[in-house]
Amino acid sequence: MTAVQFPSLAEVFPGLVTEITELLVDEDARLARTIQHLRFYGRCTCTPTCPVLLTAPIGSPSPRIIELERDGDTIALLQFDPVGRSVTGIEVLDGRDLS
Repeated sequence: MTAVQFPSLAEVFPGLVTEITELLVDEDARLARTIQHLRFYGRCTCTPTCPVLLTAPIGSPSPRIIELERDGDTIALLQFDPVGRSVTGIEVLDGRDLS
C-alpha cells in the first residue's frame, strides 16, 4: 500500500489537526503547513490504549520530539524522523477520544 492510499490525518481527525496547526503556526510556520498534509497510517498497536497516531509507516524512527502545550498543559507530542523534517507520529495526551 502506498502513502497516497492512506487517508489524510485531517480527514480522520480534523479537530486535532486544526488545533495542532494553530499551536504551531507562531512557533514554526513551515512545520504548521505540513500538518494538513500528513497521512494517517493508523494507531500504534503497542498496547490497546496507546495514544499514538502514526503519520509514517510502522517502525519509522522518531528520535526527536516537540511538546505542544495549551494553557500550560501538554496536549500532544510530535515525533519526528531522525533529521527532524517530517512528523512520524503524534502522541495525544489530553484524553480526547481517538476512536
